[in-house]
Order: sequence, then C-alpha cells, then structure tokens
Amino acid sequence: MKKINKINKLIIVLVFSLFSTILLSQNNLNQKKENKESRKIAFFTAKMNLNKEEAQNFWPVLNEMEAELKNLRKENIQGKMIIKDKKAQEISDKELEELLDARIQIGKKQMEIKVKYHEKFKEVLPIRKVAKFYQANKEFKKIQSERKKQHNNPGERKR
Repeated sequence: MKKINKINKLIIVLVFSLFSTILLSQNNLNQKKENKESRKIAFFTAKMNLNKEEAQNFWPVLNEMEAELKNLRKENIQGKMIIKDKKAQEISDKELEELLDARIQIGKKQMEIKVKYHEKFKEVLPIRKVAKFYQANKEFKKIQSERKKQHNNPGERKR
C-alpha cells in the first residue's frame, strides 16, 4: 500500500513538473513574440519619424495588411506541402501545373493586397513617410534575417 502511495506521489510530481515546463516554455515563446513586436514598433517609428497621431493611424492599417498576407500564406502552405511530400518526379504534369498556377494566383492576390494597403498608407501618412516605411521594411527584414542566421549558427555571431 505504501508503495502505491509513493508511486502516486511520484506520478503527481512528474505531471506537475511536466505541466510547469510546458507553461514556462509557452510563456517564453509569447514573451519572445512580444519582444519582436516591440522591436519592430520601435524600429519603424524611429525610421519613419512617426508622431503620435501618425502612429495611431498607421499601426492598425499595417496590422490589417499583415493579417491579410498571413491568411494568404496559410492558403499557400497546402501547395508547398504537397510539393515537399512528393518528389517532382512523382507529381503528374497536371498536378504540377495546378500547383504552379495556384502559386501564381497567390502571388497576384498578394500584390493586390499590397496595392490596396499602399493606397491606405497614403491616406494616413504623408508620401515621404510611406516611402520611409518601404525602406524601413526592407531594413527590418534584413536585420531579422541576420538575427535568424546568427541564431541558427551561434558560432558565427558578430561580437
């Protein structure tokens, strides 16, 4: 009987430990995402020299655009997964044509979204700040790419 109680206690401790670890890792992921978002906001606000009113108008529009683009990327995931799962030789010409046509259509939709939001940016910002946004966006992507590269190759970090 005492042995069963010890086993039950051990199981409870293990479950609690596992649950705690999962919660901490989830919290850590959320914190990293928030930190990235904070860096992004600070970076763009500084590069674009946004005042308070411009920032209040700009960020909701940018967030809408990013949400639409994210949803579009989700649509494209299925086609990418099919190509990854099957080798090019295993896909029939008809299937391959459909996948490539779908990819072109998604690219077209992506461009339509960007054009739509370009017009919205011009409504809430002066044109020079819209231009600064595009430049800042390129710079930010480059910085993020370098961070990711450094994260994947810690021995190559710049000191």
